Amino acid sequence: MEESNKPDQAEEQKTPQKISTRPSVALIIGSEGIKSFCALPFIEYLQEQKVKIDLVIGVSGGALLAGFLGAGYNLRQIQEVFSKTVDPRFFTDIDYNSVLDIASTGMGKFTAESGILKTDCIRRTYETLFKKTDISDLSPKTLITTTDLSTGKPVILEKGNLAQSIYASSAIYPLMPPGNVDGKKLIDGAFSSPVPIMECVKRQIDIIIAIYFDDACNPEPESFMESYFNSSRIFKRSILTSQLPLAIDMHHHEIIPVYIKYPRPIELWEINKLSEIVHAGKVAFTNKKPHFQEAVIEFKKKMEIQKDKLKKQEAERKLQEARKTENEKRQDEAVEQMKRGATKENTESAPPEKKRTIKIIKNRKERKGSGS
Repeated sequence: MEESNKPDQAEEQKTPQKISTRPSVALIIGSEGIKSFCALPFIEYLQEQKVKIDLVIGVSGGALLAGFLGAGYNLRQIQEVFSKTVDPRFFTDIDYNSVLDIASTGMGKFTAESGILKTDCIRRTYETLFKKTDISDLSPKTLITTTDLSTGKPVILEKGNLAQSIYASSAIYPLMPPGNVDGKKLIDGAFSSPVPIMECVKRQIDIIIAIYFDDACNPEPESFMESYFNSSRIFKRSILTSQLPLAIDMHHHEIIPVYIKYPRPIELWEINKLSEIVHAGKVAFTNKKPHFQEAVIEFKKKMEIQKDKLKKQEAERKLQEARKTENEKRQDEAVEQMKRGATKENTESAPPEKKRTIKIIKNRKERKGSGS
């Protein structure tokens, strides 16, 4: 195998490295439920400025928004479709079979496939919106982040049924049953990686815009659901603050974390607060816009320096090749001259060849007879 690869490797060394004249851009959309819509002002700006997004990663509620973008919905359509299809009652349909088992009544049964809520309506809604669309068909390239229920590790989905993947990424277990993708039980991606910046770092993305909406805990929860989401906020906030510094240290260029701290709690089912969330995103965008512009300008400067460096390297490589070719030509000429000299010398030193002369002499004897 190694021998067969050598010509290819040699060819790769001769091929000049291609440098992009623009930075690669990734957009990470985190946050639960409708809170991910805080990313809309940033997406709008990028589209207006014709900044190409090379990668979108959706986590939890952000998976739905990432799916909309990749499937070709524009921003107006996204808000219209979301308002018409997502019903607050999705989050009040209790699965009493599960609850009875939790209460140890001797009735009902809670399994690894169970949740406190019934999610049939949510799943059907996603299937209606995206039908049989595959993640790999989305443009720009889209990844959906989930968490493996059995290991607690993040699972990044690059292909597979989009509707099922969006549900799995936002399945807040045990409130909601896990999703089942390729035989794995997958739950909310924010349980393992609320803002998966490291996935962008591994893919050598230059500018990473990571958006996360962090609303305040409810100081006086009035229900189990409100208490549960308080705990969820604290848990995910802890993971985020521990992962973010490491990712920033390892990245080679620019990370723009957009951490939106909202002073009031917004629960999963409060669809009517969508405008508040979008407004909070606009305020955050106004604060981060200069930072993003500076990052693009700085990157382009570095690209120009790198392009000049590569041009010099390419010119030096061509000069070395020309010298090598000239040397090889001279060597070939010297060898040829030596061959011609050796042939001439051999010819002159060889003794002259003796010519053989063959003479044929005929002797005819006349016989004389005696007469009487």
